[in-house]
Amino acid sequence: MNATENAISALENLGLTSYEARCFVALSELPHGTAKEISQVADIPRSQVYETMDRLQNRGLVELHQADPRAYQSVSIDTTLRTFRARYDSYLETLDNSLQELEPEFRQTVQGVWAIDSHEQVTGRIIDLISEASEEIVLIVLDENLLDRKIFEALDEADSRGVSLYIGTAAEPVRDRIMTAEIDAQLFETELIKWFTGMSDSPRMGRLLMVDRDPVLVSALHEETLPGIPNETAAWSDGINHGFATFTERIFTYHLKQSLEDISELAETE
Repeated sequence: MNATENAISALENLGLTSYEARCFVALSELPHGTAKEISQVADIPRSQVYETMDRLQNRGLVELHQADPRAYQSVSIDTTLRTFRARYDSYLETLDNSLQELEPEFRQTVQGVWAIDSHEQVTGRIIDLISEASEEIVLIVLDENLLDRKIFEALDEADSRGVSLYIGTAAEPVRDRIMTAEIDAQLFETELIKWFTGMSDSPRMGRLLMVDRDPVLVSALHEETLPGIPNETAAWSDGINHGFATFTERIFTYHLKQSLEDISELAETE
C-alpha cells in the first residue's frame, strides 16, 4: 500500500469511518479545501462531504473557515496525534476503572493449558508471568526478533526484585543484547537450544518460559503474514499438574541444570 492507503487504513483502525478517513487524508494533502476539492481528491460524493467534515470538526481534527464557499483545513500532525492519544487514554482509563470494579475479590485459578493466537498476546502473557515471578525466571529465546524492549523492561524489573534470571539462546544478537544490558542474567546454551534454533521449517520454536518452576509457556513461529511482524502463537499453563506442563518443566530443569554444571566445571578448570 502507498502512504495514502496506509494513512486511511490507520485512521479506520483508530475509529474513523471510511468517508471520515478518506476526507481527512485528502484534506491533509491540501493547504485547505472546499467540499468540491475534497470530494475530488477523496473520490467520494460531494453530498457526503459536508456531513463528514462536520463530524471531523466535532472530533477536533478539522478547522472551518466561514467563507463562500466554505473552506476546511486539517489540524497539524502533532495535534492529530494528541487528539487520538487523549481519546484512547480516556477509553483505557475508563476500561481500567470499570474492570477493576467488576473483578471479583478472589479469583480462583483454573488449572489447564491455554492457547494464545497472536504475537502481541504472547508478549503480553510473558510480561505478566515475568512480573509475577518471585524466585526464578528461565527464558529461552530462539529468534532475535522475540526479545523486544518490553521484555527487557520486565526482566530488568524482575532483576531489581532479586529474581534469578536464566536466559538460554544460541542466537548471537540475543546474547550480545543480554551481555550489554544492565541486568544480572545467567546465559546458557544447550544442544537442544541449538537444534531448535537451527530449525527452518514452519512452524518452528520461538520462546519458552518457566517462572518459579510452575507456570510454563511455549511459543511457535509461523510464516509471516505481515512483513516484519512475527506470526507467533503459544500455549501456556498456570500449573504443572498435567502432562504438557510437567514435561516442559522437566525439560527446562534438566537442560538448565546441565548447562549450569558445564559452566561451573569450566570455571573450575580456569
